[in-house]
Amino acid sequence: MGENKTKTDEEILFPEVTIGDLVIKPWTFGKLFEISALLEEVLDKMDAKSIKLEDIAPEGFMSYTTVARLFTIASPEVLKIVALTTEKTEEEIKELSMQDGIKAVVTIYNQNKEIIKNALGLPGQT
Repeated sequence: MGENKTKTDEEILFPEVTIGDLVIKPWTFGKLFEISALLEEVLDKMDAKSIKLEDIAPEGFMSYTTVARLFTIASPEVLKIVALTTEKTEEEIKELSMQDGIKAVVTIYNQNKEIIKNALGLPGQT
């Protein structure tokens, strides 16, 4: 019958998520290099508005309703982060349904929140 594939510890701890035609995987170390400048821009814009990561994502999870707030602060950067994470073009990301786009942003944040906090030296909840 089917091939019995054993999952690695990494695949169990950090599973990929499929949303429509998008496959979203947690960032690799290399991907962090591509995305770090964009994350810095988002965080700078949040600082300028006196918004902390904990305000956007209380209890460590970003909800669908708070994504709208993030879009108003840094939509160009968020678009680029989603495109780089999913290896799609920005135009392809713009064509997503509202629901799939929001799910993608929430998934990317939730998969990488520890990287976002720790790699960038942010205090915060786990």
